[in-house]
Amino acid sequence: MIVCPVCDHPQALGSECEVCGKRLALHGVAGDEVPPLDGLEPTLFAAVQAQDDSVPGLEPTRVGEEAFPPLPPPPPDGLAEALEPTRAAPVEVDVAPAPDVERTGAELPDAERTPLPAFVTCRYCRTPAMPGERLCGRCGMRLPLAGGAPVEAGPAGWRCGCGAWVVTSGSCPACGARAPVTAG
Repeated sequence: MIVCPVCDHPQALGSECEVCGKRLALHGVAGDEVPPLDGLEPTLFAAVQAQDDSVPGLEPTRVGEEAFPPLPPPPPDGLAEALEPTRAAPVEVDVAPAPDVERTGAELPDAERTPLPAFVTCRYCRTPAMPGERLCGRCGMRLPLAGGAPVEAGPAGWRCGCGAWVVTSGSCPACGARAPVTAG
């Protein structure tokens, strides 16, 4: 049974999908060979014996090291500095700054670093999450790690294996793990 990788249509035989037409094999399946029809001229020609001699009067193609002419010798000492480097002298241009462009790279503010937010926001659905959560409660995507210190739980809390503090009894809001069973 052959299954098409595009439309998942199962079929018994064939080199093309019966539904979407996708080619299922590069070459035909064994037994699908078609005999040539009688009376048609062949499209491939027989090999021709061509001469190996070059045509007289044509320049040969240059390949490799022979393709590049040798570099000219360097000028004698002192002559290289005397040569003019360009044909035109440099021109001084008065450049006025554009009035509508704000220069941000020249003057960076000397203020303190921006503190990290207490609540992490999911970058996919923009839902705020509690500190310590690793997964978004709305879309389930992994949340970025906040650089702030984790919020310490009260005496009733416990630290989950994923690193989140769980205050409520039940399961971890970040990964869904259940509370550990205490002896006693």
